[in-house]
Amino acid sequence: MITNTDALMRALVFQSSNEIFYMGNTDEGAKSLMRESACSLDADRASVWLYSMDRTSIVLQQLYVRSEDSFHQGMELFEKDFPDYFNELKDTPIIVANDAETHHATACFLETYLRPLGIKSMLDVPIWYKGSLIGVICVESFAERSWTPSEVDFLQVLSSLYSFSHSVRETNDLTRRIRETEEFLDKSVIISATDAKGRITYVNDKFTEISGWSLKEVLGQDHSIVNSGTQPDGYWGKMYDTVLSGGIWNDIVTNRAKDGSIYYVDTYIRARFDEYGKLEGFSSIRQDVTDIMRNAAILQHKELQLKNRMTAINRSNAVIEFDLEGYVQFANSAFTEALGYSSEELIGKHHSMLLFEEDMGDEYDNFWELMRKGEFSSGEICRKRKDGSRVYLQATYNPIIGEDDKPYRVLKVATDISLNVQQQHEIQKKNTYLEHAAKILRHDMHSGINTYIPRGLGSLERRMPEDRQRELKIDGPIKMIKEGLRHTQKVYKGVYEFTNLVKKDVVLTKDECNLKAILEDYLSATAYKSQVLVDDLGVENVNEALFCTALDNLIRNGLKYNDSDNKFVKIYREGNYVIIEDNGRGLTREEFKYLSQPYVRKEGQKESGSGLGLNICIAILEEHGFLVDCDKLPSGGTQIKITLSK
Repeated sequence: MITNTDALMRALVFQSSNEIFYMGNTDEGAKSLMRESACSLDADRASVWLYSMDRTSIVLQQLYVRSEDSFHQGMELFEKDFPDYFNELKDTPIIVANDAETHHATACFLETYLRPLGIKSMLDVPIWYKGSLIGVICVESFAERSWTPSEVDFLQVLSSLYSFSHSVRETNDLTRRIRETEEFLDKSVIISATDAKGRITYVNDKFTEISGWSLKEVLGQDHSIVNSGTQPDGYWGKMYDTVLSGGIWNDIVTNRAKDGSIYYVDTYIRARFDEYGKLEGFSSIRQDVTDIMRNAAILQHKELQLKNRMTAINRSNAVIEFDLEGYVQFANSAFTEALGYSSEELIGKHHSMLLFEEDMGDEYDNFWELMRKGEFSSGEICRKRKDGSRVYLQATYNPIIGEDDKPYRVLKVATDISLNVQQQHEIQKKNTYLEHAAKILRHDMHSGINTYIPRGLGSLERRMPEDRQRELKIDGPIKMIKEGLRHTQKVYKGVYEFTNLVKKDVVLTKDECNLKAILEDYLSATAYKSQVLVDDLGVENVNEALFCTALDNLIRNGLKYNDSDNKFVKIYREGNYVIIEDNGRGLTREEFKYLSQPYVRKEGQKESGSGLGLNICIAILEEHGFLVDCDKLPSGGTQIKITLSK
């Protein structure tokens, strides 16, 4: 059948006014075109094929089968399977195959496509878009036929309609993406625009949210309304130089909001020019980075604090850093001075070089296992100096944790305590001597005071009756010796109890005592007993000998450092306090604390004394759990308060 040219023209006119193509609906447009192609050209099949993204195949978009009045999609033909056809499309895009089985471009479809479907004749025209071949329209007939030039032209016009619809679809997609991008930017960033003189023509809601200025308030205002005034001279001049030359200017700008507060924006500014190159205005996109800048400032401050702390640590401590295997990575000058090495001699060497042989072993290996697990360690350690001598350190080993929460270094901070250790050793040695001396003192004093002298007095009294003593006028001296012995025995008991405390883990023995009774008995044999006034002091658990020794020391001080013509010491109780008052020179709390130190004398002091007795007195009372305080009385004299434990 020969197609009527007028009918083809009418079909073209109809399709060219089809709104489907102007909507960019290529799927529905392809259906309309393929039905029109098959019906107008009296063909059996018509289809649209589009190139795949990698252009190695063509994919069926729409196939119209006229006998079924139905559409099909999805078939794919690969260039590797049909190279002759694909080469023909590249070289001579219009393929007029009146006899498709023998045509050099379509004969390759014979076994897999033409015979199975009964196709005898084909007409293929290209679909062009922006100068590129994007696909092909194929019309097929079950009978052999000769395709006329008017039919070829008709199909080419339909191809142009499809290309137009494809263009409209891409334009619509681009418009949609632009609109979505604009909406995204409008909601996520600060946008403003000005005319060529910098007067604001537009600001978005984000601008208002951050700055506090609404579009109505800033419209026509100079954009400098948000300037903070903190930028240096020439700052904005450099911006204008950049944008007026066609570039995009970017920096983090400090702005001022309507309420006067400061905010920070990551700013991009570009100039707008018309088609003739005339400046139209400026556009700006900004991102609020106020929180980031403030956090950065906080972080910078914290980093500075950390740096200052580390500097302080480095100045006052020995610092060394190891990897997890124990090899030195860093050592400061304090550490190298303490160990006698230079930094170069230590870095890269293993920590074990600083240990004595007896410190090596399983325990040392376990120590590094703990470090690799991130566990903290501290304590007193002994290390070997370069010259082989010992240095004692108070050290902490701190595993440094990385971003993966795993340790990667070990930081050791240490203080040289060698002098303290040596002093402790010396004190321990002296304490040993002191304990030994106390044992000798207690033994020898005990023998003399509690054995030999009492026996001698007893023997003398048996051999010399009282009337003979009176006759020889030695009864008074013997009585004084006996009273002196009794007092000395009390003093010895105090010495015994005090030196007994030198022993390790000794607990002070205490009994319930009437404080006034034991104190008066202790003072009874003293020469100054008449100068001491003792009121009722109640009953307390005390070590009689030591408690009386301590109070006797305070009494004697009150009398010794006293310039009054009528010296006295008064002892009384108020609630939980035992109070000792004298009428001497008076001693302030600060002076009392100072003079309580051993071997300390007051400047200008004329009396003998080293302060050791007062120090021991306070130690005895504190051993009881009592607190001692002192103050100077307004009328002169000293008041010492002993707070009793409850």
